[in-house]
Amino acid sequence: MAKKKKTKNHVSKVSKTSLKSERNKIDKQISENSSISDAIKLIIVILVILLVFYLLTMVILSKKTSTVVNNASIQYTKILAGESFNQKEDDYLVFYYSMKDDDSMKYADFISKYREKEEHLPIYTVDLSEGFNKKYLSDLENRLASSASELKLNGTTLIHFKENKIDEYITSSFDDYLGVHVE
Repeated sequence: MAKKKKTKNHVSKVSKTSLKSERNKIDKQISENSSISDAIKLIIVILVILLVFYLLTMVILSKKTSTVVNNASIQYTKILAGESFNQKEDDYLVFYYSMKDDDSMKYADFISKYREKEEHLPIYTVDLSEGFNKKYLSDLENRLASSASELKLNGTTLIHFKENKIDEYITSSFDDYLGVHVE
């Protein structure tokens, strides 16, 4: 009987060892499967986040594009004073004023209202506070200038050009001349 006990103990020790090794193998497989599923979940989360950022970027860029187009449509044409005599139209206006002037917002409103009119001439603006335009400011004005080199302005002025020559030289009551009134 003693032999049986040894064999039984021996069998039970062997089976316990083999059970532990089997359990360890199963635990390793489970942990490998778990780490693989964790990695797959992590990749899916990263892809979803990237997709969300991509879509947000597309939405933001499409809004910026439409905003830029709208802003461009309300701008009036700004030129240098030296370009006054060589515009492509035969009949046009050029409004000379300083953007640093206290009344500059009022003048900008005149121009905007004038452009809103159904029938109007093309109107260009010249900022007299810009460096290239300052040389046209003078104490004496030249109402009969026939070229940009002869042009002399004594402050805010509206000139009506016909066939690239001065037709009218206006230095006050711009709103009356343009037919617009701003309060």
